[in-house]
Amino acid sequence: DAGISNFDSVWYHLPFSADLFQTGSTLSFYEPETVFTNWFYPQNSELVHAVGMALTGRDFFSVLVNMGWLALALLAAWCVGRPYARPHLTLLAASILLAAHTIVVREPGTAKNDIVAISLLLSALAILINRGADTSDTRGRLGPGWAMAAAGLAAGLAVGTKVTALAPVALMTFAVLVSAHHGTRLRSAAVWFGSGLIGGGFWYLRNLFATGNPIPQVESIGPINLPGPERLQQGRDDFNVFHYITDSDIWSEFFFPGLERGFGELWPVLFVVAVLGLIALIWRGPGRLARAHGFAALLAIAAYLFTPLGAAGPEGSPDAFAINLRFLAPALSMALVLIPLVSWFSRPRPQAIFALVLLALFLVDGRGDAIWSQSGRWFGLAFALVFVVLPALAWHFRSRLGISPRGRLSLSSGRDRLLAGVVAAALGAGLLIAWPLADGYFDSRYTDFEPEAGFAEPYRWANGIEDAEIGLAGTSAGFRQYGFFGPDLSNRLTYIGRAAPAGGFDVIRNCPEFRRAVNEADLDYLVTSPFLNFNEDRQPIYSPERDWVADDSSLSRVVGPGPVEVWRVKGRLDPAACDPAASGPEATPGLVGS
Repeated sequence: DAGISNFDSVWYHLPFSADLFQTGSTLSFYEPETVFTNWFYPQNSELVHAVGMALTGRDFFSVLVNMGWLALALLAAWCVGRPYARPHLTLLAASILLAAHTIVVREPGTAKNDIVAISLLLSALAILINRGADTSDTRGRLGPGWAMAAAGLAAGLAVGTKVTALAPVALMTFAVLVSAHHGTRLRSAAVWFGSGLIGGGFWYLRNLFATGNPIPQVESIGPINLPGPERLQQGRDDFNVFHYITDSDIWSEFFFPGLERGFGELWPVLFVVAVLGLIALIWRGPGRLARAHGFAALLAIAAYLFTPLGAAGPEGSPDAFAINLRFLAPALSMALVLIPLVSWFSRPRPQAIFALVLLALFLVDGRGDAIWSQSGRWFGLAFALVFVVLPALAWHFRSRLGISPRGRLSLSSGRDRLLAGVVAAALGAGLLIAWPLADGYFDSRYTDFEPEAGFAEPYRWANGIEDAEIGLAGTSAGFRQYGFFGPDLSNRLTYIGRAAPAGGFDVIRNCPEFRRAVNEADLDYLVTSPFLNFNEDRQPIYSPERDWVADDSSLSRVVGPGPVEVWRVKGRLDPAACDPAASGPEATPGLVGS
């Protein structure tokens, strides 16, 4: 009801989508700022949002996208347990994670893509488990058929969505090849890798051609240095969890509180269930395929310990640990939905006991209580009623409604035609409701965005601007840039920096070069802002770009004065008029070695 305000969404997810929408091309790189190199991230999820923008010309579709991914994740979790008559357990197990704080506070109504990676991984797992459970073939084995191709495509789409899906997918690949029929492993590998490349290989190939490295964020493997862009600026140190693995003070001050915040008070029970459950699955799983995936999920959880940024923050202060627990979510989701396949749960009493354990974890660790504090709670409840409760009731009473046990309608009967008409009317009513909701969304979209950081007035200004060339300077504007695209996404944004070797994009370090870059961008407006302080967001660091241009007569201030100012560009700036005292490497914050 106020615009998508999630930090990563306004920083790069939605700007990437808006750029894809504007250019119609996936070949170029859109650089949102000069601190990180996230233009090398895979962008499958951003492509979905871009399609919504292309179809509607706006971003209202983006508010609802993750609800669809949530539905796919729940369906996939149900399907994992279906061939073993335990879909209720696998569905409930996945729901524990999907309702946990680490997921539920960032994914709904945003362009975040952790839920996308989870849903695609669970989809691949569901297809494989169902194919491996087929009793007409050797149970627990796979052949290089369409099921493997579909699962490989889903796994490839996950890798093409988020780099953190690489470890789970690599280990899933191990499980698939181990479970392949004798004499078919080469063909199975071809099918699996071929379909996976179709799903996610494009972005990594693009990086390879641009930098010589498919994952430029990985700068070295042991003593081997890998090609990639040099980074002049730093946001925060990218320590992993293993870096602090033996530091008891870090565990007590950061890790234990972060785990409780992310997964609730019963997080130790959750992890004991996950780890011991996977060990039990490896020992007593239904066939080689399930056991191999249990082993893969266990290794994927261990791989999280080495994930960059898992314990990001200054040395001795991993402030981003709780935020980045989402990196663990794909591996943990695989683990939780596989545990109910342990043969112990084939009997009713163990099933009931385990269901109670899962239900307790869901109720204690989930954030259902947060519903009642949200301004959009009544819309959320109405959404759940229409898309969850009513379909569930229709399925429960399907025999009375004339739905066959397999869920098929026979439109030859009057009752079934009536039911089909009711469904069509409900969908039509949903569309009629969506239009006024969209109007209300755009009436209040970004009208009061982060006033404490100085962005409320600049964002309100951008709401009335169309088809303008807008330059951004200072990383605070880069990290909070999406609102400057405008409601119809017609404004074109350029962060003022300079191209660097191997696909890099670096900060400009002196006034004359900065003014020349502004001239080359042919701007209508320029936004200046301070350097974003990742370690203390409410204390931004001075950045010199504003002082480099403030005395130039070719600019006139249209928003400000304040921490974030908007300038109208009336002509070309004069590089020769720069104050020599304002130039030099010491004028730009965040430089390596400064």
